[in-house]
Amino acid sequence: MKNFSLLLSTVAVILAAVSLVVSLKGKPAAENNIAEALKADPKMVVDALQAYQVQQQEEQRKAAEEALSAYAEDINSSANSPFVGPEDAGVVVVEFFDFSCHYCKKLAPALEKVMADNKDVKFVFKPLAFVNPQVSHYQAQAALAAHNQGKFQEFYKAVMEAEGRMTKESIDEIAKGLNLDLDKYKADTTSDDTNNKLSEIGDLARKIQVNGVPTVLINGKHIQTMSADDLQEAINNAK
Repeated sequence: MKNFSLLLSTVAVILAAVSLVVSLKGKPAAENNIAEALKADPKMVVDALQAYQVQQQEEQRKAAEEALSAYAEDINSSANSPFVGPEDAGVVVVEFFDFSCHYCKKLAPALEKVMADNKDVKFVFKPLAFVNPQVSHYQAQAALAAHNQGKFQEFYKAVMEAEGRMTKESIDEIAKGLNLDLDKYKADTTSDDTNNKLSEIGDLARKIQVNGVPTVLINGKHIQTMSADDLQEAINNAK
């Protein structure tokens, strides 16, 4: 339905532009010629639409590449994000994700496998709140609080493996199971520092056009997969 609406909108734009040009020129004959041409070859509109879509996609691709290049340092930075692995690694895997995202949960085991197999690679996790803003945001706050006590990976694994609807109470239960300093954990979840870091991550996601999760970047290049083998191949190519 979305594509069909786009088709109608684009056709309308094309026809409106044609009509405008004709009216400005004041040549009814030209309008008749256009109408006859469209009648003889209706595929002209489809061809114009396809060319327009290709042009738009190319412009979007270039804009995305430019954004990734412009913000490469921020993307790979762990200053505001939990990470696993050496800080100065030559290969950096970055995941923009949402703890409430079904596909992020499906990807998690693959990420855990490649993390275990690539101790020389830095894995940076940038939590967002796309799916269930209130719960997702609290999970992200809790993740940063767990990271402050060196328990992000354990928290990430536990939440991604959890079944059923998550609540603040169930999230806190996971934190309790990690033997965290709960007073520090509770303070960190709602601290200005935590919320500022999450705001920075959200701003970065918008700047580099992260429109869905999970979004995985390896040394600044997108990789679309749910497979540990594909992730490993991309890591090998980046080394």
